[in-house]
Amino acid sequence: MFTPGSKYFLGLTGLSFVSAVLYMFFVNPNDLGVIALIGVAIAGALIAGFTLLTRDGDVFTADEAVEAAAQPITPSIWPLAFALSLAVVLVGMATRPIVFVVGVGLFFGSGIEWAIQNWANRASADAEFNGFVRARAISALEYPGLATIAGGIMAFSFSRVFLGISKEFGPILFIIAAAFILAVGVALAYKPSFRGKPAISTILVGVLVVVGGAVAFTAKGERHELLEVAKADEYNIKNRECGAESAPTDHLANNNVSMRASIAATITVEDGKVYAQLVGISTKVDSVLVSRSTDTNILFRNLDSEEHRLMVNLGTQKISTTGVVEKVGTCTQLTGKGQENVITFTAPKPSTADQQYSFTVPGITGEIKLVVP
Repeated sequence: MFTPGSKYFLGLTGLSFVSAVLYMFFVNPNDLGVIALIGVAIAGALIAGFTLLTRDGDVFTADEAVEAAAQPITPSIWPLAFALSLAVVLVGMATRPIVFVVGVGLFFGSGIEWAIQNWANRASADAEFNGFVRARAISALEYPGLATIAGGIMAFSFSRVFLGISKEFGPILFIIAAAFILAVGVALAYKPSFRGKPAISTILVGVLVVVGGAVAFTAKGERHELLEVAKADEYNIKNRECGAESAPTDHLANNNVSMRASIAATITVEDGKVYAQLVGISTKVDSVLVSRSTDTNILFRNLDSEEHRLMVNLGTQKISTTGVVEKVGTCTQLTGKGQENVITFTAPKPSTADQQYSFTVPGITGEIKLVVP
C-alpha cells in the first residue's frame, strides 16, 4: 500500500509533528519553532501524498524501465536553491525573524519543486512528455505563487520609491506608472505583434526600473519629513503628556471645529480664567453634566493671548493586578489665540466623592467639574 518514497515522508511527518508537540509543552507554545516544525510536518504530508498518488513514478514494464534508466537527467536549479534556502534559514536564526521566515518558505518551496522534478524525470524516456507531466503536477501552484511573490516585490519596491521621493513629485510618478501600465495593456489588446518577446521585454524593463529605484532610494533613505517624524516618535506615550508645554502631537494642529460637530458644552479660557457654557445657555457655569458610557464632545475655545490645551480628568485606575495606579484622561492639542479645538471622551463609570472628574487647563487656575451620574 505504501510506496518506499512515501514511507520516508510519512516518517518525516510523524517525527515533525511529535517534535512540535514536545516543543509546545516543554519549550514555548508561542515560539516560532512550533510553527516551523508544524510547517515541516505539513510539507512532509503533502509530499507523501504526491508519492502515494503517483506510486513513486514507478514504471510497469521492463522496456520502459530500461528507457527511463537511460534517460539523461535534466539539469535542475532546485538543488542549488534548496542549499541556499538552508543558508538563509541559518542567517535568519542569527539576525532577524523575517529572514528566518523567508528562508523557511524558500526551503519548502525549493524542496517541493526538486521532488516534483525528480519524479517527472522518471515518468518516461521522452523529455517533452516529462515536462508535460511536471507542468500538470505543479503548474497550478507555481503560477499563483510566482504572481504573489512578484506582486509583493513590486508593492514593496513602490513603497520604497514613494517613501524616498518628495510629496510633490509622488502624484506625478504615480500617474506615469499608471499610464505605462495602461499603455502596455492597450498594446497587448490591440497589437498582436506586440505580444510575446516585445511585451516581455517592455514589462521586464519596467520592473527593473522600479526595483532599481527601490534599491537606490533604500540606500538613500526616506525623505527628511518622515525621518523627523520617526525621530520625534509622536505616538510614544511619553510624548502625549497633557501639560502646558508643547509636545510632538501638537505639530500641525487643525484648531478648527466643524459646525456639524455635536457639542455638549463649551469651555472657554479668557483673561487667565476658565469657564463653561452649556449649549443654548449664555450663563457661565462651573460644572458640566454628561451621560455615562457615551461619546461626548466638548468645544474648547481659547480667547487668551497664550496657547492652551483642555484636559479632561477621569479619575484613576489600577493596572491589572500590579497595584499600580495611573491617571485616566485625555487632552486637546495646543490651541492658539482665537482658535478652537474639540475633545472627545467616554466616561465608563459614574463620578463619586472618591473619583471626582473635572476639566482643567494646564497653566490656568481653576477647574470645571464634570458630573457623570
